[in-house]
Amino acid sequence: MDNSEKLLYIIAGANGSGKSTLANVLLKEKKLEFLNADEIVKEISPNAIDKVPISAGKVYFKRLNEFFKSNKSFAIETTLSGNNILRIITQARKQNYKIILVYTFLPNCTTCIERVRKRVENGGHNVPEADIIRRYYKSIVNFWEKYRFIVDEWSMFYNGYEYAPTIVAYGSGDKCVIINVNTQCRLGDILKLAKAEMGKI
Repeated sequence: MDNSEKLLYIIAGANGSGKSTLANVLLKEKKLEFLNADEIVKEISPNAIDKVPISAGKVYFKRLNEFFKSNKSFAIETTLSGNNILRIITQARKQNYKIILVYTFLPNCTTCIERVRKRVENGGHNVPEADIIRRYYKSIVNFWEKYRFIVDEWSMFYNGYEYAPTIVAYGSGDKCVIINVNTQCRLGDILKLAKAEMGKI
């Protein structure tokens, strides 16, 4: 990594899709600091991590601003189902960051629900099923139809196997290099379903 180049890595995917797994690999490889909302909640409210205090959001954005002021390369995590990430991308653009989006997805929201359930059994935080379902559909549609076009580079991983996430495609904007044709076709089927389900939510 060129030390003179400022990088913002956005690690994205629905709840339970394996963002933390990708983040751990990326952080070690790139030696990046990580701004993680879940870890902030644990710091503030370790005995009630299912209840997100308002102060956690303030701490998150305070630390985000500190990263930007110091011109450090860093990574963040998001589901891509809300609008806060747009503010962050806009700020990164103003400060000449190179923005790299790494997206991970699962075959269906049922698998996301099951993985979140296992996380809770291991002491992790819970997410209501209705939120998981809603974010699953919004996340994958937003990634494919919106966010990959407003970053500098993107890559997409399928995390439905037990062993490890596997890369499906990468690119820049609408330029796409497909690595796994079968999984890319599966993504197309998920997108069709997601659009239909979003119309019902």
